[in-house]
Amino acid sequence: MGETSSRAGRHAAPVAGSPLRRWAAMLLAAMVVLVSFSRADDASAADSGSVTLAPTQATFTSSASPRTSYAAYDLLVSTSSVYRTYLTFDTSAVPAGATVTNAELRLSVRTSATRTPGLAVRSVPSGWRASAVTSANRPTARGAALNTPVTAVPGATMSARLDPSGIVAGGATSFEVLYEVRASGVRLDKLGSKGPRLVLTWTTGGSTATPVPTPTRTSATPRPSASATPRPSSTPRPTTTPTVRPTPSASAAPSPTAAPVTPPQSTRLPYEVAGTGQAKVFAHYFTPYPISLDNDDPSRDYYARNYLAPDGEGGAHREYGGLLRDRPVERSPLSGDWKMKDARTEIDQAADAGIDGFIVDLLNLENFHWERAVRMADAAHADGRGFVVIPQLDMTTSAGKADIDLITAKFAEYVAKPAAYRLPDGRPVISAFKAEAKSADWWREVLTKLRTDHGVDAAFMPTFLNAVDNMEAFAPITYAQGVWGTRNPGNILAGRNFAAQAHALGDQWLAPISVQDSRPMQGVFQEAANLETLRASWQRAIEDGADMVQLVAWNDYSENTVFAPSVHHGNVFLDVSGYYGTQFKQGRAPAVTGDAVYLTHRMQPVDAKPQLSHDLMELMSGGTTSTKPRDTVEVQTFLTAPAAVTVRIGSATHTYTAPAGVDARTFPLALGSVSASATRSGATIARVTSPFTVVSSPLVQDLQYVAASSRG
Repeated sequence: MGETSSRAGRHAAPVAGSPLRRWAAMLLAAMVVLVSFSRADDASAADSGSVTLAPTQATFTSSASPRTSYAAYDLLVSTSSVYRTYLTFDTSAVPAGATVTNAELRLSVRTSATRTPGLAVRSVPSGWRASAVTSANRPTARGAALNTPVTAVPGATMSARLDPSGIVAGGATSFEVLYEVRASGVRLDKLGSKGPRLVLTWTTGGSTATPVPTPTRTSATPRPSASATPRPSSTPRPTTTPTVRPTPSASAAPSPTAAPVTPPQSTRLPYEVAGTGQAKVFAHYFTPYPISLDNDDPSRDYYARNYLAPDGEGGAHREYGGLLRDRPVERSPLSGDWKMKDARTEIDQAADAGIDGFIVDLLNLENFHWERAVRMADAAHADGRGFVVIPQLDMTTSAGKADIDLITAKFAEYVAKPAAYRLPDGRPVISAFKAEAKSADWWREVLTKLRTDHGVDAAFMPTFLNAVDNMEAFAPITYAQGVWGTRNPGNILAGRNFAAQAHALGDQWLAPISVQDSRPMQGVFQEAANLETLRASWQRAIEDGADMVQLVAWNDYSENTVFAPSVHHGNVFLDVSGYYGTQFKQGRAPAVTGDAVYLTHRMQPVDAKPQLSHDLMELMSGGTTSTKPRDTVEVQTFLTAPAAVTVRIGSATHTYTAPAGVDARTFPLALGSVSASATRSGATIARVTSPFTVVSSPLVQDLQYVAASSRG
């Protein structure tokens, strides 16, 4: 069958785009001035006139790249501070000395991530050239805004009525345009019939200007701030002081959504899962590893024979002890369309945990990987739960290297599916893994071809491996951005606030949520520190004010970055993550409604030597902030009231009193069995024994954390 992915490992100041073809000709054509004069029959009446003007100069600037010109871009960008649009209109058609009675600036909105009024137009000096203007030398705005705030609605035209005093009769009139709402993401059409227009009327007699309401500044809706709490400790020694507290409550920032839908509540969970709402939780779906590859008995199916066996696929994976160390939860062979049944099962598993949709990795645009991606979209629609899919072009594989016409055709085909995720303005969302493999100009061409060749006006949400060097360059063409991220709690907590950077650029932020990472085939691992990586990921998403999250990943077993139910961790990662996901969605920690104990540990010490000779994994993360490799058992409890907890690890026994709510403790790993129980008022309320014994001499090196739950 040979389905092993050949994709390489996932870890591994904008540029002004090339001048657009016939840019000068298009701009000159857009500068046609339509002037009409009307004279009253009564010779004593005042002369009047009207004019509709296209700009003679149009550009935007970015303070994040103060010496970069964006004049060649085919759009305009306005945010609360970083991006500013500048326009000049030739208003010489208005006679000197005339009284402007009405002035209206019309702007066609391409994208917007807010419904709060925020358009602010101010006068600036004229005489500048678009090709020369940068943030470092931009014209300085004069005085207050000329208009009352207006709302940017994607696909519609904003009409801002301006104070006529801002119009220069007989000369040139220039404006600075901002959108004074945080994370607004407002992008405006620049060229052709949708380009900016200034509409003026005037009189040359004694008429007075029509009164314009005095502009009132509208403050942006404040982003809820997270309350500070202690961060999780990575200290491995046992302690009677909790090493982690529940992640701090914070209101999740708004994100496009439909009406809230509450999923069916599972008796397995010790809390109530939040439904679909404003803040979105997505999971990265990796097509090489569906629930089953051949519908055979799990004891002899393709996973067992070729992926888990050290000499599987004819010995292709012998040098690293086998391709995988875990697999999807086992099932018996199914009748009928088992592939569609499995896809719907995965959707139900995700939806039950509060996940809103899959970001589906497009590894290939024609073979069985493409078929699985399409099947997942069809299954989401058939499941009828409002689960959505987002196509993500994988730039590290053949899909990302395909011809641009094929890429746009496949994007168009996928987003035509009923389950494709769409923003409130109707635009479907497309994504890319390692988007920076191609330039922002190349992606601009993709988006343009989608519009012109397929009639698809898509919203772009790239996932970067290197966000630091690429966010600014991509911001003019994106509505949201994300990063693949790291899997080490120390590095996660010490990392930069990408959400704030995205918001300053006018974009939304898709934060990564991870649980662990160990890759036998690539020979590297990261220290996840039991469930600390998971909690740190959620902590940063909540505290930083992320708009959406991406669980990385749903089912990439080759990197052991798996949330989906599996043989080695059951539902634990999904269940614990769902608690913080519910907090992210509803802006507060959910009430604990049941008692539960979760165990996580490795099945061997970090430095254990395997029986089979093969290449060993080495530590990937380093640096002063990195959590170092450790041998620990973690007990995370969800309790409705305090309880006495007993933990047995090999021959050692540890006891402590766990508080009501959520709590986590770590203890030294030891050889033998691992178990924990909680008692209250003399009665056992939760008990769990790990099905995995800790050994000193494993068959192969396996550095994943396994897990077990008292609730099955």
